Amino acid sequence: MLRYGALLILSLFSWQFSLAQANATQSSPTYEQEYALYEKANAATDSGQKKALLLEFVKTYKKSDLDSHISSLYAQFYTGPRQRGEWQTLANLAEEFIRYRPADVYAMAAATEAYQKLNSPQKLVEFGTRLYSQSPNGATAYFVAKAYESMKDRLNYSKWAEKTLQHDPGNVEMLVACISAAWGVQDLARAAGYANRGLKALETMKTPAGQSEAAWKTNSDQIKAYCHRALGEEDYVKNAYPDSQKHFLTAAKLDPKNDMAHYRLGFLYWRAGAVDKALASFARSTVLSGPTSQDARKQLNDLYKQSYHNLVGVPKLLQSAKVELGVK
Repeated sequence: MLRYGALLILSLFSWQFSLAQANATQSSPTYEQEYALYEKANAATDSGQKKALLLEFVKTYKKSDLDSHISSLYAQFYTGPRQRGEWQTLANLAEEFIRYRPADVYAMAAATEAYQKLNSPQKLVEFGTRLYSQSPNGATAYFVAKAYESMKDRLNYSKWAEKTLQHDPGNVEMLVACISAAWGVQDLARAAGYANRGLKALETMKTPAGQSEAAWKTNSDQIKAYCHRALGEEDYVKNAYPDSQKHFLTAAKLDPKNDMAHYRLGFLYWRAGAVDKALASFARSTVLSGPTSQDARKQLNDLYKQSYHNLVGVPKLLQSAKVELGVK
C-alpha cells in the first residue's frame, strides 16, 4: 500500500510545465492581470495570504495559461497535512481547489489519497476515477478497485482490477480478483489465463512487508491452490481429465481445505473407477462446508449406495475426513 501511495504522487510530476513555457503562451486578453496575481501569490510569505490569493486566482479566472503554476503553488499546502496524517484537512484543501479546477491532477491525487486513508470508498471512487482519466496509473486504479471491493461492487471491482493489471501485470491480489470475476461468468479460459499469470508472479514474489514468512507461505499456497483450481476446472470442462486431476491434486495439496478441489477429485476418481478415493474426496468436500459441500454430500450418498447398497459406512467416512482436515 505504501508503494502505491508513493507511485500516486510520483506519477503526477509529468504534468508540470516550465514557467518559460507559460510566459510564451499569452493567449488570454487578461494575461497581464493574471500574471500579476500569480506573482503576488508566489511572493507571499504568509501561508494564509498565499492560499487566499491562489483561490482568488482560480475563482477569478476560469482558465489560465498559468494554471499549472497555480496548481503547483497550491499543492505545497498538501505537504503538511499529509506528513501529519491529517487526512480530512487534506481532503478539504483538495476539494476547495477542485471546486474551481475540477481537472487538477494534484488536487485529485490529494483527495484520492485522503479518502483512501479515511476509508471513504464513495469519495475515493469519485476522485480516483477522475484522477485516472487525467493521469492513468496503477496506484490510482488499485485504490479505486479496493474502494469498489469494500462497497461489494464486484463488477466494478473486477473492472478496476483489470485496469490495475494494465500498469502492474504482476499484482497477485488483482489477478486473483480477475480469476474470481471470470469464474463468476463461467469464462473459464479467461480465468485460466489469469491463473497462469498468478502462478508466474508468485514464483518471484517476496514476502510482503508486515507478514511473517510462515504466514506468507500459507497465504501464497492458498493463492496457488486457487490458481490450480481455475486451471483444473478449464481442463475438466474440456474433458482433459488427466490434466484436470493433476491441477486439482496440486490444489488439494497446497490448500487441503479447498472444498472445490476435493469435489472435482471425487468426480474424476469416480469416472476412473476409483470408488474409494472418490468417496473419500466427496467426504472431504462435505465436511468443509463450502459452496460445493451440499452437492458433495449428495454425490457421496449416491455413490456409496450405488457401490454398497446401503449408507452404513458414510458416517465413518465423514468422521475420517474431519479428523484428517482438522474440522470439528
